[in-house]
Amino acid sequence: MIGGVLSYGFKEVLALVEERAGLAAPSCLAAAEEGIQRAMARANLTNVDVYRQQLAVNNALLDDLLTELTIGETYFFRTHEHFDHLRRVVLPELRERRGPDHLLRAWSAACSSGEEPYSIAALLMTEGWEERMTVHATDVSRTALARAREGRYTDWSLRGPSADRMRAHLKQEGRHYLLSPDVKRHVQLGYLNLALETWPSAESGLWQLDVIFCRNVLIYFNLATIEGVARRLFAALDDGGYLFSGPSDPPLGDYAPFEAVLTDWGVLYRKPLGGQHSAHFVPLQPLAPLRADGTPFPPGRAGPTPPVRFASDPAEGSDGARFTPTPGQTSASFEGARFASGPASGETARAFDGSLFASGEASGSFDGARFASGEASGSFPVPNAFEPRATPAPVPPRPVAPAARFALSVEAREAVRQALARGDWREASKRAGAQAADLDQALEAVRTLANLDPRAAVFACGEAVVRHPLVAGLRYLEALLLLGQSRLPDAEKSARQALYLEPGLAVGHLLLGHVLRRQDQAAAAARAYREAEGLCRKLPPEALVPLAEGERAGALADVARAEWRRLELEGGGAS
Repeated sequence: MIGGVLSYGFKEVLALVEERAGLAAPSCLAAAEEGIQRAMARANLTNVDVYRQQLAVNNALLDDLLTELTIGETYFFRTHEHFDHLRRVVLPELRERRGPDHLLRAWSAACSSGEEPYSIAALLMTEGWEERMTVHATDVSRTALARAREGRYTDWSLRGPSADRMRAHLKQEGRHYLLSPDVKRHVQLGYLNLALETWPSAESGLWQLDVIFCRNVLIYFNLATIEGVARRLFAALDDGGYLFSGPSDPPLGDYAPFEAVLTDWGVLYRKPLGGQHSAHFVPLQPLAPLRADGTPFPPGRAGPTPPVRFASDPAEGSDGARFTPTPGQTSASFEGARFASGPASGETARAFDGSLFASGEASGSFDGARFASGEASGSFPVPNAFEPRATPAPVPPRPVAPAARFALSVEAREAVRQALARGDWREASKRAGAQAADLDQALEAVRTLANLDPRAAVFACGEAVVRHPLVAGLRYLEALLLLGQSRLPDAEKSARQALYLEPGLAVGHLLLGHVLRRQDQAAAAARAYREAEGLCRKLPPEALVPLAEGERAGALADVARAEWRRLELEGGGAS
């Protein structure tokens, strides 16, 4: 239902768009009306009733209007954590599991003007897949697809921190950059309305895919469309295939049987391996990480900790768990902060003004937080969401303690597996290390169990909280897991506990808003979204927000604003 004030006939136009394309009503109706007027002008129509009648039968007109009602925000290597995870973890695992001759199939599901699929193609070429790759790219806007086919860009497409990785494939001509034909030939562009039941199919090539990027798209859809798109994305993946979604997109676990994979920077989804392929799954040591610009870290300088995976070890004949952080690095905690090991357990909470430093030099950025490189990156310092701020004083630099490695023994792996099989979550939690005095180890245990049995992970979170009652990040993780299981009252309680411990946690307020909205508490949800927006607005627009999967403060503030305005226009978000 569309509320708010619109001129005569425009409300019916938006209702038709929702019916035909599954798009929810825009949060700013005034801007939507202006967009409709621009689309009408291009169609040489002035009567809104006539325009609506034409929309019902003319797909080209509808496509043109959708361009006005959605935001094509994109640039090369946007959210570089996704591309780094693709390079370091997904591609090596795929090559090992499918063999060196496998033809990799990727899809950019809402490619806009092409920066995303061309970034994927450029990365695959760099990693040696040039002759064994196909990248499909689709969008609902034929105008955007035309720009993608032209491959002509400006500095605006190179504004991200990792965009320099694309410059080798661009030729500058005046104020524009022309894309290399070598990259273009690997990308197959085509029209697709994700809301329609026309995919997946062999004819379109959108099936048995190894990798899908469908980021910051689902936020535009109504609930029924989200459910349908999630099921079709799952069906389009090959067994073991990966789906990268956007930080503002809704959780998909309620709509399709994805495996949710928790990483240092956030969540991605995987289609479970089929029975006959399971035996071929081989654990891999992830490749060394790169800096945001795609260059390697200097020898002897530690980069960001690679994601820790829960994998089988065929050498030992077990399907149990193994933690595999890179030797010489401390383990990473859940989707955000990496902690330098303290001298002893029981160390009091300290204030946090940006990061913990190695060798007395500023290090890392909070794009999943890198805190031990010993090399200045120039990123904006942000608060640590995992530790309460005990005092307002800044923390002086201190050396990082020796690296820790949390590797379960063969016996412990088997014990975790057996405990989960018989439903003994307490034993599985204990064996995985959720009750460890070391916070990193406890967080690793929760994350590992989340990849095996989310219900057991919730229990493990409770166990870890007993040991670490003042850590906001644990409560936030618990709230995320509970929301994924649609345990809304419990998720609300955990989110509020996280915010009690860390009132400035912007993503905590955003998560609380999601939970309250799903409980039909529109006014309270709107207040939470407003608080999230306010916190993000206090940061520079390009600052990275803690626990937000590399999202910038300006973009996340816009997401929060769109949510509370939508509720307000629906009549339930008045403060």
